[in-house]
Amino acid sequence: MHSISYRSYFNLFLLIIFLGFTACGKTDTAISKPVPDCFDNIQNQGEKGVDCGGPCVPCPGKMTAKVDGQAWESVGSITSSVSNNSIFISGSSTNSTISIIYNGPFAVGTFNLQSALYSNLSGSQYSTTQGTVTFSEWDTQYDLVYGTFEFAAFQIGGTDTVLVTNGTFQAVSF
Repeated sequence: MHSISYRSYFNLFLLIIFLGFTACGKTDTAISKPVPDCFDNIQNQGEKGVDCGGPCVPCPGKMTAKVDGQAWESVGSITSSVSNNSIFISGSSTNSTISIIYNGPFAVGTFNLQSALYSNLSGSQYSTTQGTVTFSEWDTQYDLVYGTFEFAAFQIGGTDTVLVTNGTFQAVSF
């Protein structure tokens, strides 16, 4: 006499078949799609940069530009200060500094710079009251500003000029 009937084997066989068809269906995406987070090395989910800004920690401040056609990028933190309706933004590369000063409404749009400065390690300083700044975003939740700038400056005590174009600033505190 057998302790397990054929009917029990048949039911066990049906259960195994049922589990085989339902356990790994084509609609199971939990394994194939990673869940977005602030550590996935992807700029997604409303982030301003890769894994920063939006729902993640704020992005570090950054400035870039072309100085007489040569790429320029800040290293380290960006200095900024606000007084009344003025904002001062300054960044330094390994061999030079760019600073811009704007006085006026803190609003999205293109405005004239109050002044701009460029200085390099050799001691040459350039200054101007001509130039523009475009503010693309004032993030009041995190007190960060984003935008672009350009200016042509004249050497202080000399005759040389410097042209700063394609300037950007990102995630600068205000």
